[in-house]
Amino acid sequence: MKETPSLQNNIMVNVDDVLGLTAPTKGFLCSLGANTYSIDFLSFVIRDYDTKRSIFEVSKDSVPSPSMDQIRSPSFNPDDYRTIKYNFSSDILRTPTISTTLTFSVGPKEVEDFRMIERHYFRDRLVKSYDFTFGFCIPNSTNTWEAVYAVPLLEPDLVAEMVANPFETTSDSFYFVNDELVMHNKAAYSYEDKAESKTSSAGGGGAKAAKRAKGMKYAAKMGAGSRSGGRGASSRAEAK
Repeated sequence: MKETPSLQNNIMVNVDDVLGLTAPTKGFLCSLGANTYSIDFLSFVIRDYDTKRSIFEVSKDSVPSPSMDQIRSPSFNPDDYRTIKYNFSSDILRTPTISTTLTFSVGPKEVEDFRMIERHYFRDRLVKSYDFTFGFCIPNSTNTWEAVYAVPLLEPDLVAEMVANPFETTSDSFYFVNDELVMHNKAAYSYEDKAESKTSSAGGGGAKAAKRAKGMKYAAKMGAGSRSGGRGASSRAEAK
């Protein structure tokens, strides 16, 4: 039986390992020190593509850094700072198409074949998977990556369970450079059901969304910031 990759058993984690995961990892699969490229996420925005309504927005400045007293505390765990909790309206589970904008910087080393794989789960069930290739980033650059994609169609009963059980929907985000795992972040999600949420008989965006989601094709681009460069980006995804 193939051993499950982990930081503790020192098995090198590759792309195939991550794509083969069917449940959340119990811990982090690389150390914070694996990010030798000094990749730093500066801001992230999610919008309803059709209405342009902002669903979620966060920036590095809005997330407090640990104080020196916290760092010196025996109970300090740096891994707590790569786990985030999101509170969303349940609209996002039924929105047919969303757009995202991610701004990030890199350090003095070239970043070749920067790739993110994100696995989303409800409890121990894989419900969707995203696979993004950012491309090349020049040293000491700030980069903006934009994507527009269909939200995988979810069954109404699953949506109801996700809403009824806050933070039991989770994700693992894995970042690779030249097929080497350099970052691993985790997230947990809570969805609040509101009367104004978009609904349909299909549960996850309706027939129109299902048609758009077939094959899960994405439009994506890498934009140039004041100091950035890119060679394009591509994206793949699948719904389970």
